[in-house]
Amino acid sequence: MRIQNEELLLHYLARKDNRAFRHLYGVYFVALKSIAIRYVKDDQTACDLVQEVFISLLESTHRFISGDEVKYFLYSALKNRCVSYFRKQQVRDRYQRELLDTASEMGSFWEKVLEEDVYANLMAAIEQLPPQCRLVMQLTLEGLKISEIASRLRISEDTVKEHKKNGKQKLARMVENPFLISLIFP
Repeated sequence: MRIQNEELLLHYLARKDNRAFRHLYGVYFVALKSIAIRYVKDDQTACDLVQEVFISLLESTHRFISGDEVKYFLYSALKNRCVSYFRKQQVRDRYQRELLDTASEMGSFWEKVLEEDVYANLMAAIEQLPPQCRLVMQLTLEGLKISEIASRLRISEDTVKEHKKNGKQKLARMVENPFLISLIFP
């Protein structure tokens, strides 16, 4: 439906007559939607924003004095809706990033707790080994090579290898996950 007379349009609008809203919707919807799409880059979101603009016009208690004022209201309301949409998106994006960061930190926290627990259990098991075997395993954990351990303890490399082999076997029986022993002591 086309309302040709601006005065009649304003009269209908003031009375909240559906004819005025249908007319304005038909005249401005496509233009408003194309502007919204340029900003929000999503067809459905743009349609939703334009619908909200027309709802705000319907709910408005303002008494318009010209067709240009109505047009200004529609474009202004759309601009405000787009700005509001971006603010909400920024808050949502920031919240999601913080949530991911927190989840990552919690994951790191639990990884550290698990590492500490495994390390504490391993150290407790090593403490139960015979003295010479315990020393070999502790020095291996510190990263020393067989030759360096032999030199430091003043024993042969073969003896170091034997202590290491026996230590791995005993530790594998003492800890919850024997596979870890083969990873820690290759």
